[in-house]
Amino acid sequence: MQIHAGSVCVVGSLNADLVVRTQRHPKPGETLTGGPLAIAPGGKSANQAVAAARLGAQVRLVGAVGDDAHGHLLLDALRADDVSTDHVRALPDTPTGTAVITVAADGENTIVISPGANGELRPEDIPNAAFDDAGALGLTFEVPAATVIASAQRAHAKGIPVFLNPSPFRIPEPELLAATDVLVVNEHELAQVLEAFGAPADGSWQERGTALRKATGVPALVVTLGAEGAVVIRSGPRGGDGNHGAPAVTEVPGVKVQAVDTTGCGDAVLGALLATTSGGMGLVEATEVAMQVAARAATVAGAQPSYPHVSAM
Repeated sequence: MQIHAGSVCVVGSLNADLVVRTQRHPKPGETLTGGPLAIAPGGKSANQAVAAARLGAQVRLVGAVGDDAHGHLLLDALRADDVSTDHVRALPDTPTGTAVITVAADGENTIVISPGANGELRPEDIPNAAFDDAGALGLTFEVPAATVIASAQRAHAKGIPVFLNPSPFRIPEPELLAATDVLVVNEHELAQVLEAFGAPADGSWQERGTALRKATGVPALVVTLGAEGAVVIRSGPRGGDGNHGAPAVTEVPGVKVQAVDTTGCGDAVLGALLATTSGGMGLVEATEVAMQVAARAATVAGAQPSYPHVSAM
């Protein structure tokens, strides 16, 4: 597969992933014995940056870590994948963010995050130089809302396509959605967004795409469906009456694999979308690539260690 990747900016989180594998997830109040503790580089935004860089993109990551062992681990890992960390601050009195992850035998995971330095990333920490020549901006919700909104608005003003994955999930602010070009959600999250804006959350994909555009103004949507693949919904052109035509709906099949660990698969999708669209690939074709990248990631333990290099695609 030939992939032409461009220049990508990612603003957001870096976490040390503390991972324990178990036969199953514990019930409330239950204690289980797991396997050895593994410490690996993670954080949604760092994961996306690595996934994009391994597909050949030039990636700048903007974020914050603590000046501690976990912070040094994360920065070293990013640099090893040629991700620029020039705009990652090292804070002396704040611990690096951490994610406590349990992975069951079927590959499903649970995650609890302690934000640490991620919670200290402010709008004023985002330099204009981070957006230079960027062909796409990736955003998630592991840093303060004001920082996410400011980043989206600044990129949007420069004509840089903004990809928003609202995870850990909360309802995105109207001003953030107004600056978003592509919303990347699962089906349940899409329903929550539509309901929050008083729009119908059921019906055909075309009807839900129309409702989202009318309610939020977001012109494009990628709905991930796990192993079943994804749906890409793009608004039709604006007519003379100011209304958009019926959206184009494309169902992208998933790639069947034997899952080992689904940790970071969602980040693999966004990273692949950033890398490929920044290089000029259309959203549907980019989503096809993203499904392959996520499937490969599910067959390898961990998040960043699981992402394929472009040479393997």
